[in-house]
Amino acid sequence: MNSPPIKPRTRRKRGVVAVVFRDAKLLIIRRSLTVTAPGKLCLPGGAIEKGETEQQALVREMQEELSIDVTPAALCYRSVTAWGTNLAWWHAHLEYAHHPVANPDEVAEVFWMSREEVRNAPDVLPSLPPFLVAWERGEIELDCEWG
Repeated sequence: MNSPPIKPRTRRKRGVVAVVFRDAKLLIIRRSLTVTAPGKLCLPGGAIEKGETEQQALVREMQEELSIDVTPAALCYRSVTAWGTNLAWWHAHLEYAHHPVANPDEVAEVFWMSREEVRNAPDVLPSLPPFLVAWERGEIELDCEWG
């Protein structure tokens, strides 16, 4: 009797997104031209590596992309991208005296934008508008005055 073929184990990719505010504006990046979704506007973040917690990945990604130390405060949202990546959106604090510096390998530009400015911006990553809608509906509680 033949046993059924063993299927390869598949696991969705996991990513983390930083929701960081300064003067009631969101930290937004324009992705460099050498990464996936080049030139798109999004919140900073990246892949969660094997063995990392979401919080550890958040801290590492902010160091790699923007040379900043953030403090994860609270998980505020979860989503799945069109290509199947599970995203954990973490509200994080950044000390006011610290300023993001773009790593050109990953980030072309850094902005502080209001929710309205982000909503009306062209070229946003597709995962961002549903986050904004959930926030506007009150499904996400964020202290946007911090930092």
